[in-house]
Amino acid sequence: MQNMRPLLCLALFVISGACVAPAGPWDAFNLSPASKTVYPTSIYQTTGTVSHAHALVDNVGSATVSGNGSWFTLDFGKEIGGLVSFNLDSVSATTSLALSFTESPMFIRSYASDDSSYPAANTTFDTVFHIPAPLSPGYWVQPAFSLRGGFRYLSIVLTDPNGAPVTISNVSAAISFAPHIENLRAYAGYFYAKDPTFHDHDFLTKGGSFAFQTNTVPLNTGRMVPFESAGHWANNATLGVAGPIIVDGAKRDRHVQPKVSL
Repeated sequence: MQNMRPLLCLALFVISGACVAPAGPWDAFNLSPASKTVYPTSIYQTTGTVSHAHALVDNVGSATVSGNGSWFTLDFGKEIGGLVSFNLDSVSATTSLALSFTESPMFIRSYASDDSSYPAANTTFDTVFHIPAPLSPGYWVQPAFSLRGGFRYLSIVLTDPNGAPVTISNVSAAISFAPHIENLRAYAGYFYAKDPTFHDHDFLTKGGSFAFQTNTVPLNTGRMVPFESAGHWANNATLGVAGPIIVDGAKRDRHVQPKVSL
């Protein structure tokens, strides 16, 4: 490269810890979240009767959904993976919900997630995660077996046949990948370079670092094999004797990665 201005930070482990890069313009390319608890950054869409959905962005308030089949989609801004949680502030005796997950807006649907358990031709093998009635007011956490390894968009659907309103707040996701790394943004062993001959003058290698993070998972979060039947998924298989483990894919191919393909 011509006029290359490299910043090279080798992973030199000393008493104080690993060397990391100082703050700079390259931080704009760092995709890793600053916290392992992440909140939606925007509302992608609402359908039916949904009030104050925008209050869920950055956890500033609550949203109310009423009418069977009403739903809304939250955008976390980038690829994440882990377990969803939220507060049920107000429910009825018949309140039931469904959660739909997808990495791409092309597969945002109230009735199905993008496939992670098995790649069906109609892309609806997983369907949704059902939260059946009766529900109690309070804090709800997604069960560990249903961990979603990779998604950006989360849709919350009211499936109450009576359509009674439900009020939800504090929607977040607990990041599960790279459990051995306390600060996901503290990359070490990478470089930043300007390249005037490339169409992206700020070309950076940090994207690969983030992919390795998302594909490094806790020991007991592998994809269950044999696969779950249609309409289900399970990511609570044991991947080996020690972890964390690099897997072939954060969302779908959660099995041991025998090679480096990045």
